[in-house]
Amino acid sequence: MTIAQLQDRYANELKGFGASLPDDLATGLAGLESRFDEAQLDRWAKAGVALANHSLRSWEASAEYFRASPQVAARLSFEELEHWLALATGLATESSLMAAAFLKATPDALAHLTTAELDTWSQQGGRLCRGNWKSIALAGLYFQHSPRLLGSLPLASVGRLVDIIDQLTERSYELANSVLEGAGEIFEHLAAADREPFLAFARAVTRASWADTRLYFERGPKLIEGVAADQRGAFLDLASRVTMDVGRQGFPLFADAAQSLTQVEAEDHGALLAFASSVAPGSSTAAMEYLKSAPFVRSRLTAEQMGRWAETGIEILKQGNAEGAEAYFRLESTRAEEMLRALSARVELPAVSSMLRLYAKALSGEQVAVLSSEELVDRNIGWMSESAPTTEGTTIYLPPFVSSFPEQASNFQVYKVYTTHQTGRLEFGSFGYRWGEQGPLTPSTVVDREQRRAAALAERGIDATEAAAATEATEAGEVAPVERLASTAMQRYFNMFSDRLLISGLFTIAEDTRVDAFVSREYGGIRAWLARLQSIESERRPEVRAMGLRQAFVENLLRASLGRPDTVRWPLTMQDTLAQALAALKIAEQPGATVQDTAEVAAALYDIAMRIPNLPQDAIEADWLAPDEDMISIAPDMPGGGEGGDAPMPSGEEMAFQNPEQPEFRGDFKPELVQLMMKLKDQQGGQQDGTASPLTKEQLMELLQNSVEITISEWAEGDLASSLGMFLDNLEKDSATPASEKKGEDGESGDEPGGGEGADDEELKVEVEWHYYDEWDFRASDYRPRWCRVGERLGDEGDTEYYEEILRKHHGLVMETRRQFELMRPESFRKMRRLEDGHEIDLDEAISFHIDKKAGVGPLARVYSRRNKIERDVAVAFLLDMSASTDEEIEKQRQKYEEEEEDFQGDPSKYFQWLAQRRAKQAIEPPKRIIDLEKESTVLVVEALEAIGDAYGIYGFSGYGRDNVEFHVIKDLDEEFSDRVRKRIDKIDPVRSTRMGPAIRHATHKLDQYDAKVKILIMVSDGRPQDHGYGRDRTEKEYAVHDTKQALNEAKRIGVTPFLITVDKEGHDYLKQMCDDIGYEVVDNIESLPRRLPTLYRHLAAD
Repeated sequence: MTIAQLQDRYANELKGFGASLPDDLATGLAGLESRFDEAQLDRWAKAGVALANHSLRSWEASAEYFRASPQVAARLSFEELEHWLALATGLATESSLMAAAFLKATPDALAHLTTAELDTWSQQGGRLCRGNWKSIALAGLYFQHSPRLLGSLPLASVGRLVDIIDQLTERSYELANSVLEGAGEIFEHLAAADREPFLAFARAVTRASWADTRLYFERGPKLIEGVAADQRGAFLDLASRVTMDVGRQGFPLFADAAQSLTQVEAEDHGALLAFASSVAPGSSTAAMEYLKSAPFVRSRLTAEQMGRWAETGIEILKQGNAEGAEAYFRLESTRAEEMLRALSARVELPAVSSMLRLYAKALSGEQVAVLSSEELVDRNIGWMSESAPTTEGTTIYLPPFVSSFPEQASNFQVYKVYTTHQTGRLEFGSFGYRWGEQGPLTPSTVVDREQRRAAALAERGIDATEAAAATEATEAGEVAPVERLASTAMQRYFNMFSDRLLISGLFTIAEDTRVDAFVSREYGGIRAWLARLQSIESERRPEVRAMGLRQAFVENLLRASLGRPDTVRWPLTMQDTLAQALAALKIAEQPGATVQDTAEVAAALYDIAMRIPNLPQDAIEADWLAPDEDMISIAPDMPGGGEGGDAPMPSGEEMAFQNPEQPEFRGDFKPELVQLMMKLKDQQGGQQDGTASPLTKEQLMELLQNSVEITISEWAEGDLASSLGMFLDNLEKDSATPASEKKGEDGESGDEPGGGEGADDEELKVEVEWHYYDEWDFRASDYRPRWCRVGERLGDEGDTEYYEEILRKHHGLVMETRRQFELMRPESFRKMRRLEDGHEIDLDEAISFHIDKKAGVGPLARVYSRRNKIERDVAVAFLLDMSASTDEEIEKQRQKYEEEEEDFQGDPSKYFQWLAQRRAKQAIEPPKRIIDLEKESTVLVVEALEAIGDAYGIYGFSGYGRDNVEFHVIKDLDEEFSDRVRKRIDKIDPVRSTRMGPAIRHATHKLDQYDAKVKILIMVSDGRPQDHGYGRDRTEKEYAVHDTKQALNEAKRIGVTPFLITVDKEGHDYLKQMCDDIGYEVVDNIESLPRRLPTLYRHLAAD
């Protein structure tokens, strides 16, 4: 039978299906004619027609069969082709669409599959089909993407991917589709060695936390890019093992560890992963935490030191304390930090700032704050470097750490040199330049210079008083006109020079030379280290011959200022010019030199520098030589215009000029900006001396635009005016802020009069002083360092009416309590008589005074007496729970523990009358809350303690989370009782949660700082400690109890007697464990708290 006859025969049978099906048959026959005989072609066509008749839409599969057969036949025998169709028919039984996708994808898939693998491939797709439309579409998608997947993965690996997809379908078909669609591209771009480990980790993630599978396929390839290529497989294998162990935390640990590895040198990855793999059997989490902390630890330790640090974590793990090892490698352990400090040569500023502050005070004789340079940069007032030491005229700012040397002792000495140089700037008057004053060693030339400039400008027709032209002239390379009124002396000085950048660099070199000379003379103890750092800085200066000639001149002056003139290199033909400059610079080194002399030396150096063109080296036809002995030992002298003053200079095209980089130990120097800040502070404080008018905004804007000490473009993008305005606002705010507020210190002035009525009415910003405390992790048997942040703030103020009302309401109890307290140790008080002031009038002395006065004797009015504390020395801190639960009404709280509520027992017809009366009574007298009883108790205790004279503080605590533990000061230990305290008691209100540990530690710290023989801490609470993150999850209670117990033991160890009072009737359940041998009491009748609290204190203080 011919091809045409076959076509005609079967075309008729296919007419009832898709219109294109006969054409597809004809195309297939034409493609197969050369490969098969007539009988085979007949069997092939007949099989296709049978497939079309298989089910309702199986004709679609038949069409794909006809189209794909010519390509498939190129790879398969006729018998294999028939088997291929049999596979498709089997798939069509489940879904004709799936069968069509299988047939269509086969030609491309056969490029990667053997004939024998066709069965496995079809089975993989068939496994995804579960009869519903979503699964059918997914199976079809699988066959569609199979050729691309098979190009990167063997069939067995594709099968493992199908396992992942199949698992995802149990949760989300959308997620399964998304993963399948993206898999082909992902595996194509992965290195061949990474594909199997990547797939293995994908399976682990899907089993542990199916929702993270999408994240892994989206982010995983990018995450592992930062891992060394030869270590990615090992990393992914480790991640797989960890995920199988820790479950849903596996992917987050993997992501964090991968990001950490990108921050470590690639050559270290192998050692890190090998160690992590050795840790994993003991604790998978510890292994990943080790990798996460690696960048931080590695930045502070050498590879060998890091190995020693890690071994300590292994020791903890071997002791069976897996959680302790995890905390160690997570750096949430004091032992980890102590070990890090012991091994590291790096010195952190927080660890030595107190010592450096005392050192600066010893040098200067004044209190000087020492803070991190990061804080100055954050203030956005002109300082940009976080790693440079500097000062803004009042405070020393130092880099957050120093790691210049391999020993801690040496790095601490570096900090001392930094501190000494900045202290020298403050002590030796680096910011005290005054216009026109003559220095001890040099006459003042600035007035003459200014007049000569004005005359030169007048000859050119420029008004020298026109300040607006200054910037334009400077940018055009012309001499900038003198401003009508310079804001500061330093600004006026710099304005005299056309090249502000050059004069600023020369002034800095000359002044630092003067300061270093003073330091060497005055502070012999630091002399050796100063010389060492000067020498090191000299050796690592940039190549001078690569600079322009003028820039090389300034660089050579800087090298000479470091005490290493032997490192200077200068053209032979211009040696006399350099000699004049070195002689001038030596004036700044002389005893008695001041900043006025610095200014004159810098001006002389400027004159010399301006004669030197900034030509490149190849334009200088001379050898560059070191100075000879005569030049090194040249005497100090100002240039006189003699030999070398008018020496001819080479000419040519000049390079752009830049000032040399400052030596590290000298740091940033901004005298113009500092003088401006000082003037703004005087202006804000009303300390203008009348010699100059207040600064206008226009003057400030002009100064900032001209200054080379700040770079506005680095702070804000956009137009210059808005950037300058923003900076100016920051500067004015900073100048108006007292230094104590910048350091977070309490700025309250106490109860001194003179504030006026408006002072109390004005709403002041709440100042918070932050403190950091460790937290005890009982599972790790170690502290979490600086884990909790306690914010101490003054309590809000209400009015005194509440306090007076409580006194009226409990008058009898108040008087009784006072009498009981007055009986305590009466021998410890002595009545002092005949005083000019005191607590009460002595009637006998008053009568005697009036008798003597009538008699004309004229005695002093010593009519007062006072009971002075002689022996009794007690201080107590009351710590009140201000958590949200204290807002609970006492009646409701009572109902928790009483099975039956008081019900109406009368005539049913009068029930609603009874209910209305009850509600009316509650409206008139709102039900008391737990916090109300705490406040009433506080009033009674205050009255009692005022009677006996013991020092006492009242504090409240609450907050939410470890970063915001609120500590409210109602009355501080050293604060006098006053109306302000009464007002604060009124505003004791419920806030949020109860993180007891840090609150106890802060109260203990306050008691420890107070000088008293007996110290007592009494905490009043309504329940167990609980807070966000105060344990593994919300349900865990043990962690909080153990941390509170540890805080109480810490208090006991330093001599503070803690005592806990709770109104929680279930308190015995946890207080036994929490307090151990520390005293506590559960107040069964909550309404007795006001009476019970003073009684408990009386017993505690008497013991």
